Amino acid sequence: MRIRRQEGYLLQKIGKTVYLLPYGQKIADQKRGMELNETALRLWEMLEQPQTVEALTDKMAAYYEIPKEEQGELAKDIEAFVQELLVFGAVRRELGCPKGSCEGRLHIAGIKIEVYGEKGCIPKQFDAFRMTDGGNPEKAIPDLILELAERLPGSRQNGTILIRNRDLTVAIWEEGYVFRFDTLKNIYEIWMKEDGSYARIYYRCPINEEEQDSLFLAIRPVFLFLAQRKGMFALHSASLLYLEKAWLFSGPSGMGKSTHTALWKKLFATPFLNGDLNLIGKEGEKFVVYGIPWCGTSKIFTTEKKGIVLLEKAPSEELVSLTEEQKTLRVMQRMISPPWTAELMVKNLKFAEAVAKEKPVYFLRCTKNDTAAETIRRQIEEDEKRQKAGSDDCMKNMKKRIPKEQAQEDES
Repeated sequence: MRIRRQEGYLLQKIGKTVYLLPYGQKIADQKRGMELNETALRLWEMLEQPQTVEALTDKMAAYYEIPKEEQGELAKDIEAFVQELLVFGAVRRELGCPKGSCEGRLHIAGIKIEVYGEKGCIPKQFDAFRMTDGGNPEKAIPDLILELAERLPGSRQNGTILIRNRDLTVAIWEEGYVFRFDTLKNIYEIWMKEDGSYARIYYRCPINEEEQDSLFLAIRPVFLFLAQRKGMFALHSASLLYLEKAWLFSGPSGMGKSTHTALWKKLFATPFLNGDLNLIGKEGEKFVVYGIPWCGTSKIFTTEKKGIVLLEKAPSEELVSLTEEQKTLRVMQRMISPPWTAELMVKNLKFAEAVAKEKPVYFLRCTKNDTAAETIRRQIEEDEKRQKAGSDDCMKNMKKRIPKEQAQEDES
């Protein structure tokens, strides 16, 4: 275990005594000062860089020239002092060293997650995504180590706020990102490494069904950040399977995308894929939609994605033609992959551009009537027929050229 200093403490000498004094947020967190003797001061100075207890023991033994046979007691004393600093809030465990044993492994959209925490800590919504430990699970290197810490953090992390709304605050700090959820009362904080490979969620044991769901919801931004780094992007949308392709229906909250896809189910018996969130990626030349637990279904779907239908309420049905730029912007506006920084926003934009360029994007002004589903279905079928006809013509032309090319080769 590596430990590192917490920000917000000032080393100050008052008279002949040296103190660690809190300031800023640490004052707000009601942290108190600590008196340091000569040995404690030396250890604090050594912690200018993250250290393990073993490294601190070696350095202190060398500094005080303590014989090898006496270093066992020294290690115990240093361990005790480190624990005191942890409780005090002046140091913290560095992200990357989970406590306890692995409680389960998850596999979501190709992302492997190891979860550490108390027995039974993994939310039930992940049951369909648990990895069966066949073979040698220890050889499956996780993309994310998720530590579920059922306790208060030793000290709150502030950092620089990137976004803040009524549901989520995201700040950047020296180790990565901090998340806070004002509406999830039993979630204290999430600390995540900058590359998304490790996250620690501080939470209180849930006391009702709503709080049981809070942990499940709190994990979502951690997963979506890592998915974005791996080239998978989330679109707020409902989806269904039609003509052996996934079709995504998106619109502002309250637009009625679930109502619209329900019309397809009623009229055309189309299977639902999910009703709230679609994770889209690319495998080779194909776009695919991945099943994720935040999509209102426990099933996993991986299907070639055909297109996106953007919905808008209107008194009657009307298909509106969009420019490629308009398609890109509208798709990007419906994405919920992290836009916390300019770099992340550009990633979202580039992916939206690729989707708008390679896949059909329709804009439908519609009602809640059956005619809405019928209107967009007719357009989809017409476009599919044209595309198939174009592909067939292309294949015919290819077959015509092959004999000629073969003949030229034979002559030569």
